Amino acid sequence: MTKRRFSAAAAAIIALITVTIMLFCFAGCSGENGKSAYEIAVENGFEGTEAEWLESLKGEDGADGSNGHDGTDGTGITVNDLYEAYLESHPGATMDEFLDAYLDVDYTNNIADVANEAIKSGVAITVQSTVATSLGSGVIYKLDGSTAYIITNYHVVYDTHTRSIPTDGISVYIYNRYSEPIKAEYLGGTSDYDIAVLRATSDVFADETLVQEAKVDTGEPQLGEICIAVGTPEEMQFSVTQGIVSTQSEYIYTQVLGSSSPASRIRVFRTDTALNSGNSGGGVFNAQGELIGIANAKSNDTSVDNICYAIPAVIAVNIADNIIETGGTRYMLGITLTNDGSTTTVYDPDAGTIETVETVTVSEITSGGLCDGSLQTDDVLTSIAIIRDGEVADSCDISRVFNASEFMFKARANDTIRLTFTRGSETMSVDIALTADSAAEL
Repeated sequence: MTKRRFSAAAAAIIALITVTIMLFCFAGCSGENGKSAYEIAVENGFEGTEAEWLESLKGEDGADGSNGHDGTDGTGITVNDLYEAYLESHPGATMDEFLDAYLDVDYTNNIADVANEAIKSGVAITVQSTVATSLGSGVIYKLDGSTAYIITNYHVVYDTHTRSIPTDGISVYIYNRYSEPIKAEYLGGTSDYDIAVLRATSDVFADETLVQEAKVDTGEPQLGEICIAVGTPEEMQFSVTQGIVSTQSEYIYTQVLGSSSPASRIRVFRTDTALNSGNSGGGVFNAQGELIGIANAKSNDTSVDNICYAIPAVIAVNIADNIIETGGTRYMLGITLTNDGSTTTVYDPDAGTIETVETVTVSEITSGGLCDGSLQTDDVLTSIAIIRDGEVADSCDISRVFNASEFMFKARANDTIRLTFTRGSETMSVDIALTADSAAEL
């Protein structure tokens, strides 16, 4: 691509944009002499209210151009022109990086739009047993014509009285269609991760004005980012609540009521978004309307407030895809990983975020397992990949202990797993073919 240099017109536009942004910023802050930009403008002869002064900054019909002709300055200048000029001093920068550098996007006024879109991927769930009816929430993960695949919590569909998943009596409802139950079937799930998948078929799922599948962000939630929860709390109608990500990743212990299974250690992120009984299984979305988690728990301690939890989307969708495609089969590497107290944080100045990283070390190898004879204790894993039909189908850098186990939900029969690791000062890799005896039910 041929790069254009700034024209005088482009330079004038950028200068005007820069000055205008600075004036708006200063209008809300006091300068060194304690006066706002508006007050200074009045002292220099401006007559009118602050709102009128702000409006005057916008200019009209290009009349603020240097030659005084309406609309002449700036003719033909596009965002792409400015982006190409930006590349002069920032070679290789993407358009997104350019926009991030010069646009301060505020999603606050967008929350209503996000909520109205997100609620179209939400469902209410009822489970009718011989004793009682329980209520929870879910999120439409995939649509295939008139069939919807719905992610929810395992504990939402588990019948505590029969200690089983009912084969009948599960219904879902879309937003504002409470009189129209849609029969759903349980496809599969796991109490160890508190995730289940339902399948439901109805003509309403083919109507995009009524429903939509959730957009998904499988990255780790960012500290402080907006969380919007959609669900049906306290057996009431659909509602939306908003908060932020309070803690990026931690573990809680949960146990399905009535289950004889031991408590499960589940990875979650914490949020102060209000979640109540009935929100379980519902979607938690970011400010861009992307699914970042599945609501599943809250603290019942009366001495604390606003401590609620959601299962990260990367776990939920990896398990959901596994259930939809295989019925629920997981392959085990046969290794135990630890971080040996190496957890630390790294600040990314470009993104303005703090990332947690660990040195992930092999601490134990199961005799006869997939990795027996290929890895050694104290090997440091750095990446994992799936080789399918001779090509890399997917891969993941290993910077946290949980990366490898969560990635393995993507493995399928006949795949080969490529592990990259360091042993001492040497970087090595090994390809390991999956075997039937390394497979287990979720």
